[in-house]
Amino acid sequence: MMLIPFVGFWILVYIGRDELGLKGAVLCIALWIGLFVGSMKLSLPSYYFTAAQALLDAILIIVIVGGDIRIR
Repeated sequence: MMLIPFVGFWILVYIGRDELGLKGAVLCIALWIGLFVGSMKLSLPSYYFTAAQALLDAILIIVIVGGDIRIR
């Protein structure tokens, strides 16, 4: 279950490389590394990291789609 946001993040970074640009992709990866290292240093349960990563995935989806998401 925790693998879904992990794989999703890397797929989203790859798909959104044109919209993000090099700086945006590097920033997202740096945020991900910071989340990972921070959760390890603070000895937090892994679901905190997964929740933060899922939030980062949601932000990436909004950036890639351009905020043009229709909810019915």
